[in-house]
This record gives sequence, structure tokens and C-alpha cells, in this order.
Amino acid sequence: MAKINAKKPKLLLALSELFTLVDKQQDEYKHLEFAKIAEQCGFDGVFVSEHVVMGPSANANGMVANPREFVLPHMQDPATPWPSPLIKLAAMAGATETIRILSLALLAPLRNPIHLAKEIATLDLISRGRLTVLPTVSWHQEEYKALQIPFNERGKRLDEHLAIWHKLWRETPVTFAGDFYQFNDVYFEPKPYNDVPKLWFGGGELNEKVINRIVNYGSGFMPAFFPAKGDFNGLAAAMQSAGRSFDDFELTTWLVPEFADATSVGDFDKTLDQQIEAIVDVGYTHIGIKPSCFIDDVDQMGDFCEHIVKRLDSYF
Repeated sequence: MAKINAKKPKLLLALSELFTLVDKQQDEYKHLEFAKIAEQCGFDGVFVSEHVVMGPSANANGMVANPREFVLPHMQDPATPWPSPLIKLAAMAGATETIRILSLALLAPLRNPIHLAKEIATLDLISRGRLTVLPTVSWHQEEYKALQIPFNERGKRLDEHLAIWHKLWRETPVTFAGDFYQFNDVYFEPKPYNDVPKLWFGGGELNEKVINRIVNYGSGFMPAFFPAKGDFNGLAAAMQSAGRSFDDFELTTWLVPEFADATSVGDFDKTLDQQIEAIVDVGYTHIGIKPSCFIDDVDQMGDFCEHIVKRLDSYF
């Protein structure tokens, strides 16, 4: 095996949608043990995703053939349980010491920005700066209807969230006058552990709105697509124009296996062999691993995480 002459990507363990690996309801507590295993094995972080509620159209495009596959929008079981991500991550923070905890796909527009800013700041504080949040808007219109938030306002509401958070985390008192949120002379304490908690962004394309959010607030990007080398040039140029460096920017992708049939797990070694060079060539700094893509037995988690680390190390 030829060595790759590049910086080794870091590893993130996905701890959502593991229902072929653990029971949907009864085994949620085991995710805390998974976080400890990931920390012991040398993973950089663990992450969770979310929905608040789901509606009947969540699986309008049908279900995936193999339940271990990544589940795309409109292909999700409406009855999927989604634990509160920040509460779940707080428990993981208490069970670990050094590993990063990431809320990747936190649906900000479904919440009040002051309340959410307080939860994020508190979790960043008690985890001693280990928190990263990817605020986003969701694709599921029925979720917004249930919470009485206009679906077509979600992007603009997210932008006001970001502006409000930036002020609340750094200043006191704070006044804000937006289209959706207004307040005067708000005293917000405690502040986060970091000056501002790390924010990543994602999405199906790297459009102007996403680039502006990253340039103004972001330290990372986790696309829902697979960019080729050079696709980040526009982002790098925009950051440079704003006086920011792209050198320390974090880029995350997934390791996505093929499945031989509807009942088998993916082959981790084969998948890594096929994808690692392209991952490094594009410049990704992190690789997300969804363990239920590759194992069905919860007792294999420790050995599997150790194997992931050793196999990745063997390339560098």
C-alpha cells in the first residue's frame, strides 16, 4: 500500500440513525458508551443530527432498500425517534474529557434565537470549548407547519439567528432589530467558553448565501454533495477578500459504502481503499463514519473503531 503524502484527515463518529445497530428507543443510552469508545480510540469528534417532528410526507419518495444506507430527504420513516441533540451532546460531554461534540444539522429557525444562543453557550461552557454547531434549516415543510413557523422564511430567520448569536456571545447589553426578532438592552450571561463557539455550515450546494454565512461566521463546511478538487476555490477567494485564511478551514465528507444487497453491511476496508485518495486530494480535513453502515453487532463497536483508526493510519 503506497503512502499518501498529505495531512491525515481526522475522524468523526456519527451517533444518529443507528437503528440497525441499536434499538430505536431502549438503547439510546449506549450512545454515551460509543462516545467514550471513540475518544479512547482517537477520534476527533462525535456528532448527532436532528428533526424536531416529522410529518407523513417524510418518506414520500419511498424508503431505502437497505436500512443501513444513508437516508436522503423524503426517504425517512416518519416514526424515526430524534432525541434532542443538545441534551444528548451534553450527556456525551459529561461522559468524556477531550473529544469534540458536534451538533450537525441543528434546526435553528424552529427555535427562538436568544433561547438557542443560551443553550449553545452553556454547552460550550460546560464542555470547555468542545462544541461545534452546524445550524441549518431542514427540508421538511410539515416540520415547520407543526411548529407554526413559515417554511419560506427559514433562510432569512437563520441569518437573523447568526447575527443575534454573534452579538449575544460577545457583547452586553445587546439590542437587535430584525424582520423577525427584536429586543433592546438584553444582558446575556454566561458567555461561551470560546469567544464564539465553532460554527460549520452545510447544504446541497455552495451558493452565495452559504458562502456569505461561512465568510461571516463559519469555521467549517460539511456539504451534502461531493465536490471535486477546485470546487472550493470560490469560497477560499471570498474568505481571503474578507481577510480570512482558508488554511485552517475544516472540510468534512462521508465515507459512503455500496451495499451488495438489502440485508448486508458495507465493506469498510474496500470503501476506504476506493475513496481515501479522492478525499485527501479534495482537501477534506475530516471524515464522517456512520458505524451502522459497516457493523450490525453493537459489541463490535470498540474493535471497529480501533480498526478504523489503524486502517486510516496505514495510509499516512
